[in-house]
Amino acid sequence: MRLLLDLRNISELADREQLAREADEHGIWGVVITGPRGGECVEASAIATATHHVTIVVDVDGNDVHPTTLAEEISVLDQITKRRTMIIFRGPSRSKTSLATLLRGLPVEGVILSPPPAQASIPVYSPEDIPETNLPEDLTQLAAIVDEYRDSQAAFLIVSWERSIKQLARHAVGRAASTDFPQMVADMADQIDPIDQ
Repeated sequence: MRLLLDLRNISELADREQLAREADEHGIWGVVITGPRGGECVEASAIATATHHVTIVVDVDGNDVHPTTLAEEISVLDQITKRRTMIIFRGPSRSKTSLATLLRGLPVEGVILSPPPAQASIPVYSPEDIPETNLPEDLTQLAAIVDEYRDSQAAFLIVSWERSIKQLARHAVGRAASTDFPQMVADMADQIDPIDQ
């Protein structure tokens, strides 16, 4: 399972960029962002230029937006991120299907994207496809929650976290990826390199 740090409720761009840089530095798989309706890709571009490795998961409102217009914006974003784009689409299923088809490089009603996405196919999910949770400060409870979602075969988990990104990475990234996570290693790392709150 891959962890996605939720940045959608962080109001200041500078704070979102800082958290995204920390997630990038500490091995969090992706960050989830959004923006004002119609401006989600602009917000994502700002995060993309501040990071190098994290996947930029853009939560877009596709209601009353033509799928071709949205696909063009996402395609340009994918070029900027160098293949680090993923989409959570909120809108009509027909629009989602058209968007996903265009983002696979296939034509829809005679239209094909130019420039094409950098990826062969940009993943497009519905909100209900990816579970979300607020992780507690207590590390034992955090472990239990991550284990529960990992064991349920969730591919991704969007997490809200109020503490150090380094601590989240240390205690949750390996656990999310493997049932054999050695908690003792994270605990010893906390003793050797304490994380200030």
